[in-house]
Amino acid sequence: MNNELDELSQVLDQALIVEYLEQNPNFFQQQPQLLASLTLPSHEHGTVSLVQRQQTIMRDKITTLEDEITSLMGIATQNQQLYQQFTRLFFVLLDCHTLAKLEQQISDCFVRKLGLSEVKLKLFTDNAPASLRIKRSELDNLLVQRLDRNEHYFGRINQQEQHLLFEHELVGSVALIALGKHGELGLLAIASNDANHFHPEMDNLMLMQLCRLISSLINRLL
Repeated sequence: MNNELDELSQVLDQALIVEYLEQNPNFFQQQPQLLASLTLPSHEHGTVSLVQRQQTIMRDKITTLEDEITSLMGIATQNQQLYQQFTRLFFVLLDCHTLAKLEQQISDCFVRKLGLSEVKLKLFTDNAPASLRIKRSELDNLLVQRLDRNEHYFGRINQQEQHLLFEHELVGSVALIALGKHGELGLLAIASNDANHFHPEMDNLMLMQLCRLISSLINRLL
């Protein structure tokens, strides 16, 4: 019984100390000699002072922030390179005079320059070249399952959908983007060997702007 009372008393004392320190954050500034005498156990350095422990925590935080900044700088560099590639592609596409040439230039940019695995342009219009033409009904299930009423889908598709779009099975992820104001023109399918390259949370601004240009060019060339 006495042991239980002692333990309860110790817990209450600790709670009161914690509460007091929370309410008086400047306590150790007023008692610097106490701060210097406090020690904490450390798995790496044995017993260290509270000041040393705080310094270690701050160094760890600084290292984490430096890693995050480095990562952000890398992403910024990649985005800049991607922006430059898309800008060049915009001007190249404006000079295309056939739909076949349009697809060739899109494929060249995404496959040869950006390192993606494959690009397919699927058009629903009857006067499109036979190599690009497909009946919309053939893609109805895919359009409903993947795009529904959205303009795009980023992620993975099943084997049947892979064969339907790319004529073979692929391991990776895809970007599917409807062409036209209501998807009436067709579909642009871009494949990556990286299963995580295309994902729902990725930024799609430049890609969607590109597809608006492609839709406008398809209408012009048809």
